[in-house]
Amino acid sequence: MSLNKQLAAAIRVIRRQRRLGYEDLADVSVQRHISALEQGNANPSLGKLMSLAAALDFDPVALLAICVALRDGNTPDQVLERAHAQLGDFKHLGGIKQLESEYAGSELVKRRFGKPTNIENAEAVKRLKSEGISQAETCRILGLSKSTVHRYWQKD
Repeated sequence: MSLNKQLAAAIRVIRRQRRLGYEDLADVSVQRHISALEQGNANPSLGKLMSLAAALDFDPVALLAICVALRDGNTPDQVLERAHAQLGDFKHLGGIKQLESEYAGSELVKRRFGKPTNIENAEAVKRLKSEGISQAETCRILGLSKSTVHRYWQKD
């Protein structure tokens, strides 16, 4: 779901609060693009959003919290509280350690091309195959597509 309109409103308000003109944001983008953002007619990349937040001297997480709050009819504080709870769960499940394993120094570890294997589905297909269940029946039982079952079936 796009946050273009919410971002437009947030940028307008923050820019006015900071008493900034389009020219003050020139490092981020051409004035025409800033105008399109403020009209809700542009979809910035994550990098562009980060640059815009920096030019506005506004934390990008706070900017995103405002946008999500507007979209969902919540307050930014509620959005941040929910995010804080999810971060706690993420950390509790070892997410920080897992993130560290995704990097070698400052470089993102390359992963194999294609869709990653869903280990639970692969094991379920392998189990049903070993029980003599057909691929078609495996699709029906697990609710998986033929191509997914076939891919896991062949890996055995």
